[in-house]
Amino acid sequence: MASDSWARFEESKERVSNSESLSYFERYSSPHSHPGGAIWRTVLQKFRVLALFLTRRIAQSSGKAEALQGMRQLEGSAAGKEVLLLASGPSADKINTREVATRQKAGELVVVATNYFLHSPLAKTITPDFLVWSDSVFHPAKKTHNAEAWQRVEDTPSVRMVMPWTWRSIITTMSVAERTVYFDNDSLEGWSTNTSPLHPRGYQGSTGVKALGFALHLEPRQVFVIGLDLSYFQSFRVDSDNRVVRQPTHLQGTDSGIQDITPHTINGIADSLYSTANQFLSLRQHFSGHPIINLDPDSLVDAFPKVIGHPLVKKSAAKKPSAS
Repeated sequence: MASDSWARFEESKERVSNSESLSYFERYSSPHSHPGGAIWRTVLQKFRVLALFLTRRIAQSSGKAEALQGMRQLEGSAAGKEVLLLASGPSADKINTREVATRQKAGELVVVATNYFLHSPLAKTITPDFLVWSDSVFHPAKKTHNAEAWQRVEDTPSVRMVMPWTWRSIITTMSVAERTVYFDNDSLEGWSTNTSPLHPRGYQGSTGVKALGFALHLEPRQVFVIGLDLSYFQSFRVDSDNRVVRQPTHLQGTDSGIQDITPHTINGIADSLYSTANQFLSLRQHFSGHPIINLDPDSLVDAFPKVIGHPLVKKSAAKKPSAS
């Protein structure tokens, strides 16, 4: 399990975010901030990823191999089947819930969902086989701050949870422990091409993309994707004080509301759009070429082949332009 040194590491991250000077350097050196064409800053950002990875590895100490045993056992478990990744973007509302439930019940389809899916109207018909959490808002140490999300999980015992292995020391004391599998949540962005949840990822780490890596790990004959829209940048607004604000952009019941994202930037909207562009690029660089099909023909994601009129999508949705 992650050691006491890991707890101290996470506490130090909090101190950095609360320190004006340290948080500025954190954003300045982040690979998600626009380097402005400066070679030396690009180098700084790449080495920051490496330095942070090594620091995290030292702080984590031992326990990773044991924690990932469940994930190793899942490798290839969907062979001959199809996997549906239901991310939280608005296009997920196009899914044909009855067809999904029918295929899932027949053992033909494995459903992977993310984040607040259990809060969405889709959850009335579809119960995912796996629910992927990785954002800090779901950290078990903060369970009391997100009690409703945890209660939904506890009330849905058939769902298997997929979480970072560094959460394991707390999860083992909870009721969901027996149905939780863990993945390596470390990043070697810019240094690796890995997409496997057994090793540090080589891409920017939104939960939807991590869930895609998990879906591929199951080695199905096909992965269908919907709700992985990356369309949130279309809802960015800049107010009279030049604060960058993100309006609600996700499926009903799954959004965290209006967010001021200015504190996560140095160059405001330029950094926000640069970070988003990196997400689109990582899908092309790391995931194209795998057996992935995008069920939303109007999706902005152009890394995967698209289909029109698939049975897993409502017939009416195939005729309407996407709002995502």
